[in-house]
Amino acid sequence: MLTSSDPNRMLSTADAADLLGLQPCTLSAWREDGSQPGLAFFKLGKAVRYRYGDLIAFLETRRASSTLVARQLPQSPVPATPSPASVKSPSRPRKARNATSLTEGQQSLF
Repeated sequence: MLTSSDPNRMLSTADAADLLGLQPCTLSAWREDGSQPGLAFFKLGKAVRYRYGDLIAFLETRRASSTLVARQLPQSPVPATPSPASVKSPSRPRKARNATSLTEGQQSLF
């Protein structure tokens, strides 16, 4: 657990996740998809670091006194266009093995 509350202390993803009560993979996903723009991080080579003060500020923006208030908090932006990995290519209908025995509009189950 963290013992220093220096606002400029740099924390690893695991330490930041621990402070926020989240899993490290959640922070990784948020960095990747940009769904939490208020959560700033630093990229130092391959290392990712979060400033303690930024994490506390992020928490304060998510503070609510009731569920109704929490529902009114700014929501994460939804990407305008789907990512290329999530777009499925149009599927072609399968050819029937015995096309002569099928009527128009029917498809073979094989």
